[in-house]
Amino acid sequence: MRRGQLSLTGAVFACLMAVVPALPSSAAPAETTTKAAATGEQKLVVEATPVPDVARSVFTSTNYSDVQAPIPMSTPISSPFGFRIPPCAGCSSNHLGVDLTPGAGYKIEAIADGVVSEVGNPSGGLGVYIVIDHVIDGKKVSSVYAHMALGSMHYAVGDKISRGDVVGAVGSTGQSTGPHLYFAIRLEGTNPTEPMAWLREHINSK
Repeated sequence: MRRGQLSLTGAVFACLMAVVPALPSSAAPAETTTKAAATGEQKLVVEATPVPDVARSVFTSTNYSDVQAPIPMSTPISSPFGFRIPPCAGCSSNHLGVDLTPGAGYKIEAIADGVVSEVGNPSGGLGVYIVIDHVIDGKKVSSVYAHMALGSMHYAVGDKISRGDVVGAVGSTGQSTGPHLYFAIRLEGTNPTEPMAWLREHINSK
């Protein structure tokens, strides 16, 4: 190539470089910008995804179960079923239920569909309580929820209850040493049985 042709080529290249604007130093490469935009969109999608409703799982029941726990099965038991040293004056030595301690004000749910057969608002050693009669596996079963907070129970005898309805809140009414739920199961309405074992046998049994 001749020297004149080289000079002309160099001049043309210089003109082209002058026309094209310089890329700002803060600008990101196209590939990086595209990835950042894609990442931003993905983040928005994640944030918009609704949180799954897992609250029911702590009661260890499904929509196909006739029975659930009144509060989570993992709740600590402060006083089990059976004979014990009475924890207070007037408290029983033969404990016909269990004392569950999820914390004051915790909402208590009915274990199954049924009809209210007895209430106290408050009354006697059980304080604020409710007894619900159910038919489970063709047999009468009564569930008892006691020592509930004042003003938390709003049912009357004869009211119909559905599984999962809130029947009250954990309190310390009646003969009680602190906030807890006294929960009991009575077979045929009168015969007490260990309530947690009964729940484990009947939850999700269908």
